[in-house]
Amino acid sequence: MNIMKKQTLFTLKGIFIPTILFRLNPSFKWEKDKVEINTSVEVDYSHKGKEFTVQVRVEMPDGENAPFSFAVEGVGSFALQEEPPENVLESIARINCAAIIFPYIREAIADLTRRAGVPPLHLQPVNFVALKEEKSAEKNPEIIAPKRVATKKKVT
Repeated sequence: MNIMKKQTLFTLKGIFIPTILFRLNPSFKWEKDKVEINTSVEVDYSHKGKEFTVQVRVEMPDGENAPFSFAVEGVGSFALQEEPPENVLESIARINCAAIIFPYIREAIADLTRRAGVPPLHLQPVNFVALKEEKSAEKNPEIIAPKRVATKKKVT
């Protein structure tokens, strides 16, 4: 039995980085070999007809034990061949499109940290399927979802 799911086709119209905030912590002292970096990732989207926009925001808040803080937002514009049901559009936006945008944000953060004179921060890959499931569980609390853990990276 051969069952094929209908695929929703979309095209990338463009990606840009509208927001970059970066701040070195002048009181931070590089005394240890390794520093733990905690980041958060948020995905949101909006649409009108067959056109939609996806925003991915990666943030590392201020902290006295952190060498720097940042917030970087990447935005992608996409077009659908045909308008799918809302739940399909949400999956495309939060999983597929976010995964397309994320490498641009990773590169921007690595370049920012390198240019700031600190070891470049190379963010770990993000499981956008798990993030979408977490977001769905927030809307439907009866669904049990895995706990969200901030991405941790040790800078050497």
